[in-house]
Amino acid sequence: MRNLWILAACVVLAVLVFNPASLIFISVLAGQLGIESVEAKLQKPEVYKPAAVTLATYCQSDQSLFPQILSYAWLPQEISSLGHPWCQVSSNFAHVEFGGGFYHFGYSLERDTTAFIPVTNEAFVPTTNIWNLYLVREEQPEKLLITFPLASAQRVSAVDLENLLCAYFDEEIREGQSDGYQGKVMAQLRFGRTSKAAINCQDWIKARPNSWLPRFTYAHIGCRLGETQAAAAQFRDWVNAHQTFGNDIYLALFNFREGLTNDAMQAVRKSLSQPLVESPDEGANVFYLGYNGAMIAYAGGDFDLCVSMCGKMLPNDSYDAGAFKEQALRLKAAVMLLNGMQSAALDLMKQAEATNAPDPFSHEPRAKVDRALEDAIRRGDTQFVRNPGNLADNMEKWFSPFSTDESEWHGPNLGIPTPYPSSWKTDEMNTNLSY
Repeated sequence: MRNLWILAACVVLAVLVFNPASLIFISVLAGQLGIESVEAKLQKPEVYKPAAVTLATYCQSDQSLFPQILSYAWLPQEISSLGHPWCQVSSNFAHVEFGGGFYHFGYSLERDTTAFIPVTNEAFVPTTNIWNLYLVREEQPEKLLITFPLASAQRVSAVDLENLLCAYFDEEIREGQSDGYQGKVMAQLRFGRTSKAAINCQDWIKARPNSWLPRFTYAHIGCRLGETQAAAAQFRDWVNAHQTFGNDIYLALFNFREGLTNDAMQAVRKSLSQPLVESPDEGANVFYLGYNGAMIAYAGGDFDLCVSMCGKMLPNDSYDAGAFKEQALRLKAAVMLLNGMQSAALDLMKQAEATNAPDPFSHEPRAKVDRALEDAIRRGDTQFVRNPGNLADNMEKWFSPFSTDESEWHGPNLGIPTPYPSSWKTDEMNTNLSY
């Protein structure tokens, strides 16, 4: 009888574990328990007191030192260790947010502008600010955790912030997280420490000798230090010794951003001899890279090279290839018109439009570009077609490993540091969308 009960218990457990509905329930329950645990910790004085002082100090500091959104790397260890919160600060207010999806919670810090503060200096500037820290949760009233004074002269400098961020990423590196090197480089670039970033790249290369990313970054930083020729040659030599489709396109992108267009197209040309195989290293989808290569060739005026790259991508029927089929057909159509083959160009545009799958995000932007390009082809407008920006929609971007911060936030107005030249204004492929 005892064995029978054990068997029955095992059957019930198996049903619970392997039933999809049970798995969803267990996942939701675990998530809720995790949220409640973090909320409880946020209300402990040993957590909220250092967080409150740090946030208030940020508010009182030079606001030009801070990006629009601060990642967890900027926050005290007491709260950054609880997850991956993000933060915004201004002169009188700060907000820290945890969670995602349908539930958000965190801290709200406000300067009490109504508090009476004696003025003890001739400039009539309060020497102390009064701050209130609240716990905020969706659909619940704010909970005041602490009201505290802080000397108005208490601030952080650029050096303080650089040291804070680098210490955070150094800890990630010690824990074996290679992303720490990139985070540290971006922090050093943010505060103008380009030479330090170059040294960090050397350590990164030693830690990841077979990865393209630290060498790509090091090459760009070398250019920022005035060593363009040597940096370009060093990266090129490494790629030639580690030949893959992806590495060739990363070299092309480096050269393209640095204004070395002929070298960029040479790298694209070399990639044609490599198989379209995903790299085990971090990086972009090979078809996305192929599209970047085709656009580089088109922008450089080598239309045969552009068509060759499109031809390399188009025969593939995989899902990933299909995501870029429309762009490849669009580029081929443009080249056909520039070669005086209007009828062939229109046929290719029909094929391109047919691949534009319906979805709520990208269908209409792609359709808008397709319509504009087809209209230009019908009227024989080679000037419009020759502009590569007119062949991309407003969601398409040049590949960049520096498009997000460590929290995966991205956007053109976030001030995310990159090693690219000041002449490279944006990763948007279409900077002249007017239709």
